[in-house]
Amino acid sequence: MICARRHPIASSTRRHCRHWLLATASLMAGSAASAADVEVGLSAGIDTGRVDCVASAPCDRRSNHVKLSAAYRLGETTDVQFTVFNAGKFDGGDTTPLGTEFGGTFKVSGVALSAGYRWDIAPQWRLRAHAGLASVRTSFDYIYPVWGSASQSNVQPWVGLGLAYAVSPTLRLGLDADLTRFKVHTTRGPVRMLGLAAQFSF
Repeated sequence: MICARRHPIASSTRRHCRHWLLATASLMAGSAASAADVEVGLSAGIDTGRVDCVASAPCDRRSNHVKLSAAYRLGETTDVQFTVFNAGKFDGGDTTPLGTEFGGTFKVSGVALSAGYRWDIAPQWRLRAHAGLASVRTSFDYIYPVWGSASQSNVQPWVGLGLAYAVSPTLRLGLDADLTRFKVHTTRGPVRMLGLAAQFSF
């Protein structure tokens, strides 16, 4: 999990993790949780990252992701959600200011805190939109191992939309779509995630 990694450049990510975990815990501790106030979700699927391609290295903008979330219901239509995600890896490259091409693998992961709004669009169907901030860590491994690797952590927007169907009072299945951004070196771009989701209410 990204919060537990020890890396000098990732220290800001660990600070964001601690702050958001404490904020989420405070909100959840503010009142006793009744049935269906807490929801845990698991999502997995495909994603794309907009990386640059260079002629001297492989290029693959597609990957797979996994996402784990915990949401606390604040009211009939609102909630707050904490998410941990791993967006997989993308092959690409960039060009130095001197014009030298280099290639390698981008690995993207992070944590996010967002506020959500829910609509009951049919008796068993629910639509949820959310927006917030994500602490995104991007590491880059050069195609030539002797060059080593680099990483960078920064705060990015986090938005998404989910459609879920109630299989039972405590289980919903559906589709999630999320969008954030990554950055390392001079390379930056969006990461789009689309996956199947299972949500468990307690």
